[in-house]
Amino acid sequence: MRNDSHKWDAPTDHRLPLIRDDLTIRPIALHRQTLLSGPINTCLQLANQPKATGWPDPAQSTAYALRLRRDRILSVNGPTLPDGWHPQGAAISDMTHGYACIEISGPRALPLLNQGTELDPATPSNSCMRLFHGWPCLIYQWQTDSFRLHINAPHSEALWKTLVPFS
Repeated sequence: MRNDSHKWDAPTDHRLPLIRDDLTIRPIALHRQTLLSGPINTCLQLANQPKATGWPDPAQSTAYALRLRRDRILSVNGPTLPDGWHPQGAAISDMTHGYACIEISGPRALPLLNQGTELDPATPSNSCMRLFHGWPCLIYQWQTDSFRLHINAPHSEALWKTLVPFS
């Protein structure tokens, strides 16, 4: 697998949080993000995770896996894995600087997200991949009353500017 991490700059986390009475939007600096493609059980084993979070299940620990599709997960703050083809049959790519993460929390968080996509907690999905205002994002619940979005780093500034007027 090619190492394309040099093609983009690391996301800038210089933005100050946007804080309103009932809504907070802030950038999140994650230690490591690793994309694993292959048989789901192999990917979870390599990521040292029992399951991958979909929608609307919350991710609650500091290290977790997100389900993108049936054969792909994003390991967040998981173990360091070398890029390339793993002997167990999985492709591994370091995406630490490939995705920017934004956290939206507060009572208005879900209504804000629903202005850019349809998220219904009563309609579960194995995947947390969604289109948000036209951009592919990973959207999932983070603990209680908070949500996180992972977006391709080159699109993070545009997404941030899209969220500001709604806050």
